[in-house]
Amino acid sequence: METLIAFSVLVLFVSGYEEFRGDQVVRVKAKSLAHLTLLKKYIETEKNVDVWGEGEEYEFHLPSKQISSFEKWLTENGISYEVLVFDLEDLLNEEEVSNTKNSSTFDYNKYNDWSEIKEELLHLSRKHSSKAFLFNVGKTYEGEDQIGIKVTNGDGRSKPVVWIDGGIHAREWISPATVMYFMNKLLTNKADDRVSQALAKYDFYLMPVFNIDGYKYTFTNRSTRLWRKTRTKYKESKPPYKTCYGADPNRNWDSHWETGINASDNCTTDYYRGPFAGSEKCVANVQTFLRQLKNLTSYWNIHAFSQLVLTTWSWTSALSKDYPEIKRVGDVFAEAVSKRYGTHYKVGPPSRFLYPASGCSIDFAHDELKVVYSYGLELRDKGHYGFILPANQIQPSGEETSDALLAAVLAMKPEYQMSSSSRATRIRFLNDPAVLFILVFLSNLFIYRNCS
Repeated sequence: METLIAFSVLVLFVSGYEEFRGDQVVRVKAKSLAHLTLLKKYIETEKNVDVWGEGEEYEFHLPSKQISSFEKWLTENGISYEVLVFDLEDLLNEEEVSNTKNSSTFDYNKYNDWSEIKEELLHLSRKHSSKAFLFNVGKTYEGEDQIGIKVTNGDGRSKPVVWIDGGIHAREWISPATVMYFMNKLLTNKADDRVSQALAKYDFYLMPVFNIDGYKYTFTNRSTRLWRKTRTKYKESKPPYKTCYGADPNRNWDSHWETGINASDNCTTDYYRGPFAGSEKCVANVQTFLRQLKNLTSYWNIHAFSQLVLTTWSWTSALSKDYPEIKRVGDVFAEAVSKRYGTHYKVGPPSRFLYPASGCSIDFAHDELKVVYSYGLELRDKGHYGFILPANQIQPSGEETSDALLAAVLAMKPEYQMSSSSRATRIRFLNDPAVLFILVFLSNLFIYRNCS
């Protein structure tokens, strides 16, 4: 009887939210430039369209009242589609039940709110005080400390830096959970030789939740679960000048921001780029911190979903001169991530798989900071759950991503771990005729002395 009552209470608790009842997620394939143009125009003009993914295939979250008209519009224009999620409310219920916790303390197999993550970061820095150091890049728009942890092997030596951040888009809950899993592995897994090898070569700076204000907002109630942006307060630039909230923090970096590629000037949209580059406090804080960070060697910006290793550049289909090396290490990640659970990732620039976009973090790291190994990850899955991945997938995501990150950083070459300007200086130095003459002279002198 007690079990029946408990189950009834759980059903009532879950079914009390009906915000997304009847909503669907639809995948649309643009088979021609004409189809692509139509879809982009539809996104720009129609309200209440939540774009989950763009590229060769688009994923749309459609409110129940809009489904019939959208499907009719697709049919009239000869655009094929399939329904991925028939009722979004059911998916959210599944996620909520899977994330039921026995206490308010941090759980590595559950989605934790910001207060729980913050407490765990403080706990880890105290427990592993010889090798885990809390860092703070500044205050967010709502006044939260934007913190992370620097993980070292405790030997006191300053090493090249690997930066990893998660949660830049608020609704991508699997991202902070996976970064926390990897952080914990670096601090506690003494049996894995790859961990000690990586920490012998690098210091890791990990920021599990980049967009803290937005992430906090997604835990407010069911209706806010799919919020993407920051929470900065803005007003529309045209009548009726309504108040709107947030900008897309991954369209707000000081990297080709002015081009506005796949970014909006309308503050009501999910892709609003902000009034200027670095307008979002969380972005400005990290940009300043990274500019001052010595020996930054690798940058990883972790998202969901689609199972991709995204390389520079984001804003154009052109490839960086270092692309062969960038792709090689990306391929190492993709091979390693597949070994444990067979999870398949593709590797390449966003323009090849998703869409070009300006103002993105990986381009800032590559171009402004001269970081060759700059990547964006799109974690599991490929659209069945999308942003609403059940909590039982946190551990496998953490395991496979940790495997792949360790393999990737251990595959990076020292000659690509200095800035492009430093490498150019070294090349110019070695190509100087006077330097070449001295090197040849010293080499001949060494040979003469060893032969006599």
